[in-house]
Amino acid sequence: MAQNYRRGKLRGKSFKGQDLTGVDFSDSDICGADFTGAILKSANFRNAKAGLQRRWAIALVIFALLLSAISGLLSAVGGSLLGFLLVNNHRENIYVVVVSLIVLLVFFITIIRRGLSAACAFLIVAITWAGLAAIAWAGIVAVAWAGVAVTSVMELASIVAVIVTASISVVIVATGAVVIAGSAAFAGIIAGLLAVTVTVSVAGAIAGAIAVGAAMVNLIAGGIALLVSVAVILLSAYASCHALFGDEKQSLTRNLAIALVTKYGTNFQSCDLTDADFTQATLKNTSFITAILTRTCWYQAKNLDLAGVGTTYLDDLQLRELLVTKDLQNKNLNGWNLQNINLRAANIKDASLIGANLSASNFQDADFSRANLGQTQLNKTDLRGATLTGAYIEDWLITSQTKLDNVKCDYIFMRIPTRENPNPHRLPPNWDETFENGEFSRLFNPLLKIKI
Repeated sequence: MAQNYRRGKLRGKSFKGQDLTGVDFSDSDICGADFTGAILKSANFRNAKAGLQRRWAIALVIFALLLSAISGLLSAVGGSLLGFLLVNNHRENIYVVVVSLIVLLVFFITIIRRGLSAACAFLIVAITWAGLAAIAWAGIVAVAWAGVAVTSVMELASIVAVIVTASISVVIVATGAVVIAGSAAFAGIIAGLLAVTVTVSVAGAIAGAIAVGAAMVNLIAGGIALLVSVAVILLSAYASCHALFGDEKQSLTRNLAIALVTKYGTNFQSCDLTDADFTQATLKNTSFITAILTRTCWYQAKNLDLAGVGTTYLDDLQLRELLVTKDLQNKNLNGWNLQNINLRAANIKDASLIGANLSASNFQDADFSRANLGQTQLNKTDLRGATLTGAYIEDWLITSQTKLDNVKCDYIFMRIPTRENPNPHRLPPNWDETFENGEFSRLFNPLLKIKI
């Protein structure tokens, strides 16, 4: 008899490598529990609460706040540096500030349009070119030292200094942008939008204090510090919120944040969760990386978007939504790969599944009324108790391992409808007749080899 952990207090408990087939974890608290490598076939996690233990949640929020404070400091110091370069109105210094602001502007635009990873790549390229330019000018200075007047050499050396200073300025300011965006995203993953607001506020407070201090020394320096800080903070809020809501352009920030928080949350890495049930479970900060998720039930699971899913099918946002809601009515899913998933009792009325692959999936008691199943692959698919009344099944690919027991069907169409013939090849052919109870399953059982 399987063990029963129903309503159990299992925070931080280790189940690594254990065979827990069919075990009941429903309504239990499994925050911080470690199931790495466990066999959890048909395990029941309905209404379970997974994620971080409170001490780790607090520690990570504090870490994010500290990181935000540092990033606010860096952004303000970087802005102040640019401002102070303008104090003496030297032409070289103006060039430095202009180049730095242009690079920073392009960096910000790249984050918004293409994400943090592309922006970092741009920053690396910009710094590399600046470094190469500095080396080139240094070579010119070395050559000029032998045959040019000392004053000319000094001018060339000053140009080298300008280029190096520009590179340092860009690195400091842009690093502040990267850090603040990352820290806000980390906190956001831990505690949602509230933490994003808090961390951005902390960064803003630190940056504002630095900007005010710089303004007391020089108004221009303080103004540029404030300008850069505000831009960085707004950018971080934008990137963090978009990362939270699954924007692919911000996937780097999101993946790094999720990797950090799930390390201390509930761990299902490398588990076998075949036919496991997570109905209405809370799965924030939970890791399913490299887990076997064959026919796992995710109906009404909470915060699954804040779990680490690696390269499993849960990485597909649209598919994940369908698995959580089980509402496929009127959806166009032509050609979709829906293998090894659980859509038991799903609403699939009027959906189009032409050429879709439903092999080895659980569709028990699902409602396929009027659905288009033309050329749909149904090898090992469980359709027991499903409703197929009015469905179109032209060239559907059922096998001897397709489960059709107790299918509910009054009538079926053997061809896909056209404008000229909206109800083609109806069975039974007489519109006044319907299938008798169990007749559909007998008629379409491949083992009987009945030619339709």
